Amino acid sequence: MQPARPGPRPALALLLLWAGAGVPAAAAPPAPPLFNVSLDAAPELRWLPVLQHFDLDFVRAAMAHILGDKVPKWVHAVLRTAVGELEGSLPQPYADEIRGMCEVLGFSLADCVLINMAYEATAFCTSIVAQDSRGHIYHGRNLDYPFGDFLRKMTMDVQFLKNGQDCGLVRVLTSLQFLATNETLSESENFEAAVDKLAKTPLIADVYYIVGGMSPGKEWWFRVETNYDHWKPAPERDDRRTPAIKALNATGQANLSLEALFQVLSVFPVYNNFTVYTTVMSAANPDKYMTRVRNLG
Repeated sequence: MQPARPGPRPALALLLLWAGAGVPAAAAPPAPPLFNVSLDAAPELRWLPVLQHFDLDFVRAAMAHILGDKVPKWVHAVLRTAVGELEGSLPQPYADEIRGMCEVLGFSLADCVLINMAYEATAFCTSIVAQDSRGHIYHGRNLDYPFGDFLRKMTMDVQFLKNGQDCGLVRVLTSLQFLATNETLSESENFEAAVDKLAKTPLIADVYYIVGGMSPGKEWWFRVETNYDHWKPAPERDDRRTPAIKALNATGQANLSLEALFQVLSVFPVYNNFTVYTTVMSAANPDKYMTRVRNLG
């Protein structure tokens, strides 16, 4: 399977089985590899061509490390039993997608579910939706994760295909919460319906959504969300919100662009030692998309 052509695509890390100053030009971070995934293929087979591009021993070692570091042995034992009993009730096609990859890697379905739970408990991010003076809306995100040494080497962009054609952004794969996100993207008829569905869908861990549409707003030109209630002061131990807001105000609405938003997400501590990747995009213009892997080398 060959890397796919450019186009609208979400960034993710392969492990999600079931991803001070601005960076100087000389140290420009690389783009992740881009692959096609055909939704016409059987769910248990559709990800296997992608797996062939990665060192499977490295993937296995990464999974074992995360499971051993983040999941207590007694929890592991209990969940192995619980997942085995609930295996038939896991939603399709996701259960078969996970099962297909886990069979190749030699991990149980329970282990793959636990990987998702570990992600839910330990992932951090900074997300921004911002609007320029012409009404164009941009969305940016940094993913911060303590196992970056593994994830940076397995981060990739995916272009989903249906009937041999580009589907655009079919679903966002970040963890178990992708189930709600996928249904929202596939079924919601408008922005308000999407927000309502996300707000009312229960998840296994706390989550903060920041949703950007295509219609310009009138009362604000940006929103910043980290991992804390935005109506409360950010904790001093992890205040990424204030530097992001200062950087946006310093940039100015008239100067906002995809590149400018990337620079905002490159300001310390918004960009930090745990940052795995930065993604910026425009929903109205899917070709305006960029992901860069951070902190390599």
